Amino acid sequence: MENNYPTNFVCKLTGATNNQLKYWVSIGLVRPVLEGKTFFYSFKDIIKLRVLASLRRNGLSLQKIKHGIRNLSEVLPDDNEPLSHLIIRTDGFDMIVAEKGRYFSAITRQHYFQFDTEKIMAEILEFKTSPRQSSMKIAI
Repeated sequence: MENNYPTNFVCKLTGATNNQLKYWVSIGLVRPVLEGKTFFYSFKDIIKLRVLASLRRNGLSLQKIKHGIRNLSEVLPDDNEPLSHLIIRTDGFDMIVAEKGRYFSAITRQHYFQFDTEKIMAEILEFKTSPRQSSMKIAI
């Protein structure tokens, strides 16, 4: 993919500062093309930078972000750009990843499960009020 997007444009699009971009390039989080004195970023770089900037704005430390990205590269070895298609959230302490219905911490690699308490309550109420209680099965 071509690197068409200059630094100033990327700053506006991602919400990252020029200094943040320079630092993230210097530590290898992104690898834009340098032409003259301007870096040019690819579309995938922009996606990664938006995720990075969002995680930083929401309080996640750069050290945890780097650790999480490294772990994602190990957990998803066939994917050279894991940040471009995953749903990633943070509470300021952890980097929670949703991938194909699985939820896990990119930092600790701990797996989480998701369940809908409202759905469970609705099933309980339906089970209690149904005249066919013995034949009903509750989905888990």
